[in-house]
Amino acid sequence: MFKRAKLSVTRRKSKTVIFFLFLFIVANLVLSSISIKNATEESMNIARKSLGSEVILSTDMEKLREDFMNDNEAQTDNEELQNRKEQMQDMHEAMNQSNATINDVNILKEINYVSDVKYYFTVKGEEESFNLYEESINESENKGRMMNNSLQIEAINTFKLEDKYVDGQIELVEGEAFEEDDEDAVIISYELASYNNLEIGSEIKIKDSDGESHTLTVTGIYQNKEEFNNSYNLIYINTETGEKFLTDEEYNNGNYNITKAVFYLNDPENADEFKKEANKLITDLSDRYLTLDIDNQTYEQMISSIEGVAKFSRTILVIVVIAAIVVISLMVINSLKDRNYEIGVLLSLGEKKKKIIGQFIVELIIIASISFILSIGTSLFTSQKFADILIDNQNQSTMISNNSPMGGRGSSFAQNGNFEERKDKSIGSIMGLNNIDTIDEIDVSVTLKDVGLLFMIGYVIIFISMIIPSIKILNSDPKDILSRRE
Repeated sequence: MFKRAKLSVTRRKSKTVIFFLFLFIVANLVLSSISIKNATEESMNIARKSLGSEVILSTDMEKLREDFMNDNEAQTDNEELQNRKEQMQDMHEAMNQSNATINDVNILKEINYVSDVKYYFTVKGEEESFNLYEESINESENKGRMMNNSLQIEAINTFKLEDKYVDGQIELVEGEAFEEDDEDAVIISYELASYNNLEIGSEIKIKDSDGESHTLTVTGIYQNKEEFNNSYNLIYINTETGEKFLTDEEYNNGNYNITKAVFYLNDPENADEFKKEANKLITDLSDRYLTLDIDNQTYEQMISSIEGVAKFSRTILVIVVIAAIVVISLMVINSLKDRNYEIGVLLSLGEKKKKIIGQFIVELIIIASISFILSIGTSLFTSQKFADILIDNQNQSTMISNNSPMGGRGSSFAQNGNFEERKDKSIGSIMGLNNIDTIDEIDVSVTLKDVGLLFMIGYVIIFISMIIPSIKILNSDPKDILSRRE
């Protein structure tokens, strides 16, 4: 059987070349699809691990509305109006009491999936040793800005995670960002610093709500990068310093309220597990009208292009396999017409039909094996070119989609390690959700695993393709075949 198969392959050169060329093309398409799919999955995995995702702990406004804004169709207009007012008052009261606390943050940040956390709150204070920056009326009219003449103080655990700083809306032009344990540090605007002749190392005094004075040291000066951002009198302090500005009631024995907390996870796939673990550790989140909201928009937008490429490569693989089975089946059936006499002679000599079928399969395996091996050298080039074309086309669609109005809370960024490492590991320049660069290239390589999968798929194609021709051989009658020959 094997000897006859080898002789048949070498003697029937035209048929062998036709089968070889077709199988060579199939092998290139299959191997390209496999390698592109694996490369895109690897790129998504790297992006996922480098970027992470956000889970936001904040007030559950939807639940508040559902619980307090009920319809009352049977009431009169006056009754409905009065009821609405009462509902709004109740809802605002519940909303004021629904803030997350620092204890919540301390509990949830210990969950294994958390790589970093950001939380902040605002405090009240009055300038004592400096003057607030006031824009001139002419400048306000020329630039269309609104006046901003009140001191705003935001306490955040680390300035490097501040949304405006990460998004690029503000830039640290002097000094450095404070960390969570940098007590009495303050970052002020360039305009406020210039207006009061302040520089790095200068001290400013601010009174809290109780009239107590606090001395802060300027460690950083930021500048607004957006034309219509007029938060010149917004200053940043860390949360440890911010605690000093809280009243005894607000401090609440150390369990003070925070505006919002953002937990950065090491992998977006862990978001649901994080939520499950969080709800086990803090069982009354829903009762306090708090929710853990998953934000994977940055990751989803970042991988949108290669995700489409991965799906397309899988589709191509399925189409190629199905088409190959159909075409090879037809080619073998057509080949059987020219080899009817050979089959009849073999059957009349007592050769078993199963061995004849086996001979045809071995012939295809010999041709396929050679074509598969040769395709390894060409598929790497074609795979990369094919992947580049697919990504370019997909990115065009993604750019159109991203230019349309989008919702979202702001930006995300790489989460592993410290901030500088996160910036290095992020793919592209991440400057706000709508400005996030998608992955615009992938490195396609052909591995031994890919080659092994090619041979497995190729041989499966051959065996399936032989089903119909095998039925025809099994139903062959040697006398009938030879009589038609005569």
